[in-house]
Amino acid sequence: MISESIIQPSKDQSENILNSKLLATINVGVNPTAMAITSDSSKLYVANGNNYGITGSDTVTLIDLNTFMPISTITSGTFHQPYSITLSKDGTKAYVTNSNAATISIIDTASNQVTGTITGFNGPSGMVITPDGTKAYVNNYGASAAVPSGSGNSVSVVDLISEEVIEEITLNEYGQPAAAPAAIAISPNGDFVYTANYVNGEPWQGTLSKISTATNTVVNTFGGSPFIGNIPFMFGVFSIKIDAAGKYAYLTNFGSNNFAPYGTTVCVINLEQDSQTSLIETGIQPAGFDITTDGRYGFVSNYNTLYSSGAPNFSGLTAGQGTVNIIDLTTNLLVPITINVGQSPGSILMSPDGKYAIVSNYTANTVSVIGVYGA
Repeated sequence: MISESIIQPSKDQSENILNSKLLATINVGVNPTAMAITSDSSKLYVANGNNYGITGSDTVTLIDLNTFMPISTITSGTFHQPYSITLSKDGTKAYVTNSNAATISIIDTASNQVTGTITGFNGPSGMVITPDGTKAYVNNYGASAAVPSGSGNSVSVVDLISEEVIEEITLNEYGQPAAAPAAIAISPNGDFVYTANYVNGEPWQGTLSKISTATNTVVNTFGGSPFIGNIPFMFGVFSIKIDAAGKYAYLTNFGSNNFAPYGTTVCVINLEQDSQTSLIETGIQPAGFDITTDGRYGFVSNYNTLYSSGAPNFSGLTAGQGTVNIIDLTTNLLVPITINVGQSPGSILMSPDGKYAIVSNYTANTVSVIGVYGA
């Protein structure tokens, strides 16, 4: 059941989380997007999306998290606006989705060289791997002339042993607008994959698709019309995060394609009851979301970047102060602390050791490292 009002910040919170602070700002490549951290929390891979199309700037930056210094820049002719990075279960490979192409590039993490590609996608925007490490599910956001960006409507199933696409799952039915799956997550037990669908970014239009990995079919769709007052539940959904118990999903409501209107909420879905439960008010354009390793807090990055002209044009981006809010997930209330980071913070990622929350700053070409609990 949907609650009656938007949740407001709490004044009574744990003191330890208030010690979280910015530790470092690290230069990376052009337009950093999603990231991946090795299981030992020692290295960070950053996809540099290069949305401006600058020659030679489609890269991946490798960072040493012990020193907060770049180790190397990985380049490859197979990169085409790298968007997300997903590490294999054994950590030997890093899969890079190329959002302006039909491919995923494969990095050998021992040599940090691209050793192969997987083909058959259309603007892949995210990837998750099943717990046994044998299959992957990849969002198709759109990138081709026939299916341009934002017009994708499917998820590809990949056999990671043969490195081939073996099936394609259609999200929205015929006659409905294309789902434009912007983000993807998998339940902890691997039974379900969820895609956060941007649709056209307008109010009332965002959805969440639930896919059974046993049948590779869509078994439920959340979203559309439900709302609190005049606030839509799913509105230009940018990211999705599922908690470790597999009970709740948190979706950031970024806002519309042309940034007007913009979103200011995180939507909470009860996955056990297949119901939308609450909205949490944040900053302007909440983008990334991740959860502390103890499961207590959620960190959300606020992109806070608008177009200075009427029509979308990346040369007209005007970035305000990028911030991170912290949510107490036991109450779904904001902690009374705001952490300033770089301009246009998009993705946010917790280190496996629980020490750091790392934010990619899209227009600043940096990543920010936050010490969680004052680490």
